[in-house]
Amino acid sequence: MLSMHRMSEPKDRISVAGDVSMREQLARLREQQERLFVQLHAGEQHFKQLARSVWRVQEDERRRLARELHDGIGQQLTALKHRLDALARDAGGCGDASTPLCQALAICESAIEETRALSRVLRPQILDDLGLAAALNWLARHSAESGGFDAEVDVGELPPIDSDVSTLIFRVAQEALTNVLKHAQAKHVVIRLAQRQDQALQLLIVDDGTGCDVDAAFERASGGHSTGLASMRERVRLFGGRFTVVSRPGEGMQIRVMIPQLPGDATP
Repeated sequence: MLSMHRMSEPKDRISVAGDVSMREQLARLREQQERLFVQLHAGEQHFKQLARSVWRVQEDERRRLARELHDGIGQQLTALKHRLDALARDAGGCGDASTPLCQALAICESAIEETRALSRVLRPQILDDLGLAAALNWLARHSAESGGFDAEVDVGELPPIDSDVSTLIFRVAQEALTNVLKHAQAKHVVIRLAQRQDQALQLLIVDDGTGCDVDAAFERASGGHSTGLASMRERVRLFGGRFTVVSRPGEGMQIRVMIPQLPGDATP
């Protein structure tokens, strides 16, 4: 019996040593996994910061081009129109629209309108001058006139909003209304923006149009085909927000965007 007991001691020690070694290996694996998660999270945050910086540069360039179109080319075209108006009056007016002078005046007026429209598409001055609520009302009114539908805008009492977040909300609404104009055949569109109890900003856009298969739309985007829904979702994710779409063919569409108000985001 003593001999058998002594023979089992090395096996017991081997078993204990194996258990300790296994626990140490598991602990090292957990540490490595935690470090990888930390690095992955840091890399994801760094990527978002870079993407937001690129997006901000794009918006700044849009703002610069819009200003140049409005204040530069637009002003020059307006001055040219005044000169052509004066020449037309001296020539007895534009009773005959086929005369070269009257045709030149019509072309100038058309160029002015197109320049203004392009300037507004690039960066509506009202967003920088009067703020997000005024810009959303202008966007809805302009889109409704173009698309022949009724638009309702409801903007609640909002806290000071960071300029980038204001631009994001405006661009999402702009893209959503562009989709309505192109595809929805809607008769009524509702846009609501409010602050939730958790301080997050919530944008809701609802239309009564033809709707779509949401999964199919995102599958087309993953296949390399550009879609407005995918573009909106990626922009919102850059700001740590949530983007959800509810739609079925023939049942309209509801787009809901939630953007957290992080400390330091608000502009004083």
